[in-house]
Amino acid sequence: MKRIIATSAAALVVLTGAASAMGAASAYENTIKQFAPEADLSGYSDAAIAHIVNTINDDGDDSFVQTQAQVRSLLKHLN
Repeated sequence: MKRIIATSAAALVVLTGAASAMGAASAYENTIKQFAPEADLSGYSDAAIAHIVNTINDDGDDSFVQTQAQVRSLLKHLN
């Protein structure tokens, strides 16, 4: 249920993109910075940000370190 809500919220941000004064990067910056404090999200698309947030919210059995590694890998490859 948590994953569905998070995915829906991320999709809503992506779909409203230009219509909103706040883009996905600023809306989810704190969430992503918990796992990658050095991240500069200014060059990422809303879709890339949504993908990273979905990875964070897909809490399965991953530890903090595993999620952090996934987030950093996505940041490296999605930009």
